[in-house]
Amino acid sequence: MSRKAALLAVLLVAGCHSGGSPTATPSASANRQQLLALGQQWVQCLRDKGLTRMPDAQLSQDGYLEFPAVGTFNWKDELRKHQNIITACQSIEDSYPPNAFRPKNQFSADDLRKLAEYAKCVREHGLPAFPDPNALGEFDLSGTSLANGIPAKLHDQADAACHSVWSGEVRIAGVSGGKK
Repeated sequence: MSRKAALLAVLLVAGCHSGGSPTATPSASANRQQLLALGQQWVQCLRDKGLTRMPDAQLSQDGYLEFPAVGTFNWKDELRKHQNIITACQSIEDSYPPNAFRPKNQFSADDLRKLAEYAKCVREHGLPAFPDPNALGEFDLSGTSLANGIPAKLHDQADAACHSVWSGEVRIAGVSGGKK
């Protein structure tokens, strides 16, 4: 039985009432538990193939699968260096349901907290006018001395110093120039 067929079978069984008839959709808790189990299966595969510091799979408060970093170890950067590990565990990754992860255009409350820490770090490393993120996770530079662009040397210096705080996407808004 393929992994997708096994996942479907588990979801169908989990969706049965005590009377034995399947419901239209599996219960949220069973679906979440199955998603977490699938995420942990992927983690175990990565660990077995050499990414031994891979963090455990977790579910966010919103029910999305996530793999929060432990300490300063950036598993995404490490995984990108090992295409063979990605390939070896691809079948598990391919079996994730489409809504397993938070949509890329949304930031969690934890992401916004980390982005605020990133902004503070950037200010401490040469860009004192760098703003905190807005609710969309964007750094709106309009009305700041950076609105006409961030000098490339200062941007690169601050970004390198603060990469351990936030290594994800940095969305900049309100800039008429660009990096100088």
